[in-house]
Parts: sequence; C-alpha cells; structure tokens
Amino acid sequence: MVRPAAWGIAATLMVGLAPVLAPVPAARASDPPIDRIRAEVSRLVPPLWTVEDVTAEPVPAPAPDGKSLDGKALDGKTAAKSADSRAAVRIAAKLRLAQPTYAVESRDGAVTFIRPVAEAGLEKTLAATALATLGPNGWSARIELRNPEVLEGIGQPLEELPGRPVLAGSAEANRLREQIARDAEARGAEEDARRRREEDLLARQAAATKVEEERAAAERRQEEARAARIAELRARIAGPDRPARIAAFEAALGGNDPSLRQIALEAALQSRDPVLGNLALKDWIARSKAVPVQLYATKEDPHSETVLNNLGPLTLEIDSVNPVNGAFAGRLGAPGYSIAKPSAAIGALAQTTLTVNAYGCALSLRLTEQQTLDGLFRCQTLPALVARVVVD
Repeated sequence: MVRPAAWGIAATLMVGLAPVLAPVPAARASDPPIDRIRAEVSRLVPPLWTVEDVTAEPVPAPAPDGKSLDGKALDGKTAAKSADSRAAVRIAAKLRLAQPTYAVESRDGAVTFIRPVAEAGLEKTLAATALATLGPNGWSARIELRNPEVLEGIGQPLEELPGRPVLAGSAEANRLREQIARDAEARGAEEDARRRREEDLLARQAAATKVEEERAAAERRQEEARAARIAELRARIAGPDRPARIAAFEAALGGNDPSLRQIALEAALQSRDPVLGNLALKDWIARSKAVPVQLYATKEDPHSETVLNNLGPLTLEIDSVNPVNGAFAGRLGAPGYSIAKPSAAIGALAQTTLTVNAYGCALSLRLTEQQTLDGLFRCQTLPALVARVVVD
C-alpha cells in the first residue's frame, strides 16, 4: 500500500490519455476525454480509500500566453485554434476510508503500543484540476491535486504497523506494560547484582594485590637487610681486628640463617687467620660423618701408582668429636691392603692442621686457600700418597 504522505509530494502528474481512448462515434475528436480523466483520478487515490463518486465539471481553460513556441506573437486565427485544442475540468472525488487507521504511541521491544486515528467510513473529498491538451497523437492531460493534504495524517492500517500492535489503554496493554516494568526491574536488579559482584571481585583483587605488594615489599626489605648483614659479616671477618672477626664468625654460626652461616664458614676458611680457620674446621668436623679422602700418586715413587690402583677408596668416618679442641674418634682405612684396612682412628686438630692416626697408617693434612685439606697418606709398608679432603 502507498502511504498517504507520498501523495502530497506527487500532486501534479502528466497522464498520456490518447493511446488508451477508444473511438467514440458520438463524440468529436476535439472533445476532452472526461470519463478517462475521472478514471485516472480514481487511480491516483491510495488503496486505503474507496472512491465513492467522481464528478467532473468543465471549466474555462487558462488563456495561453499569446505567443508561439518560437516566442513570436500569434495572429487571431492561430489563437482561436489554440483555444480549441485546450480544455480544463474541475474534479471532485468523494472518498471513504476502507479500514480503521492507527498511529504508533510508543514501542518497547517487539510490542508496539498504538492509538486510533480514524474509523472506517471516514469521508473526504479530493479536489483536482485537469488541463487537457490536444496534440497530433490525441489528448494528454495534466492532473493537479488541489488538496492532497486530505490524504495525509490519518495514520496507518493495522497490517502496516511494526512489531506486535497493542491498543494503548487496553487491558492487554496494561498487562504488557506491567510485565515490561517487571522485566525492566528484574533486569535492573540483575544488573545491580552483576555490578556488585564485579565491585566485590575488584575489591578482592585490589586487596590481594595490596597483600602481594606488601609481601613483595617485605621480602625486598628482608633481602636488603640480609644483603646488608652479609656485607657487614664479610667486612668484619676480613677486617684487621681479630676479636671482631671472631665475634662476627661466632655470631653467624650461632644464628638461624643457614646461608649466613655458610658464608661465615667460607670467609673464615679463606681468611688465612689460623684462629678463624681452626674455628671453621671444628665446626666442619662436628658436622661431618663420613669424609671421602682423594688419593693421588707421587712422582718420587714409581710404585705409588700401583698402590693407588690397588688400594681402593679411602674413607674417614667420624664417630665422636670434642667441640672444644676438635679432637675426634672414628675409623680410617681402605680395602685394598691388609695394612690399610679400616681400623680405629684418632684425630687431632692443631690450628689448621689435621692429623689422623690409625693402625699402621696416618693421614696429615693442612688447610689451603681453596677450602681443601691437602697432605699425605702413609702406611708402614706402602709408598706415601698425596691426599686431599674437600671442606664443604
């Protein structure tokens, strides 16, 4: 269906009528086609309207401008001929609205709330003027609507409305509005709950982030404090004041930081201070249970290589320790020769020199800057071998 508003825009139409006119014996060829003009006006009416009646009344045609097409003045004979080839008709079409129309009041989703605009049977009169011109091929007419606004502003039929039309103010409309309000309230509550959940989540995340930042800051402070303690410990152990060195070493050994304790031991073993070295070796002996002894052949005795290959691994086992002087009891030996088989041993520590005596064999070692105890392993009937113990 064509919307009525469009007819206000196309109020003037050119209609070629001669090709569709059938010859009428009783009429002169120069008579304007009144019936066809009526039919054409009826055709211009939108389908929403029913044409009840169309009246056509001939009226004087507008006078020509008195000039030919080339702009020259017409003589009397030519002007009379021009008047015979022009005709005007005043048309009045009585219209009746075929069905009720409505206007959209509001929309909510798929529901369209409407209000009535016009009842079926509404009557209007459409006025028009037709100016017919006789040409070589017959009559042609220009129809001009005089009041196209009568076709406008009357709404739309129900089938042209969008969505689900519901009459505003009806029980169904009230029910739907209440349902829409409840749905909107539920959506609002759901949105509020979602927002609260998001805010709660953000708050928890912020709290967790704060806790993590505080933990990281505390760890950094602890690491910085520990680094400062380590630097201070190294500086004190390497300092010129022996009592201060010993106090720093003993404080580190008595603390509960294993890594700080290890740093103190390493610094003491590398300090070249026999007192600090002795303290570090006492602590090492007290913590040791089975100490592997690495053996090497000597260049002075060619038989030492054979003895080394046949002797097997040499192990010092520590059973008890005197923490005051570092003396200990245990076992020392290797399985390769009967003279060197593991037997009871007694060890003594003099500053940074460690001696171990077992049945028929002895081990004598001295602390080096590489944190090793280097020396010799001797048995009564076997060549001497170079010995090394790693202090860790």
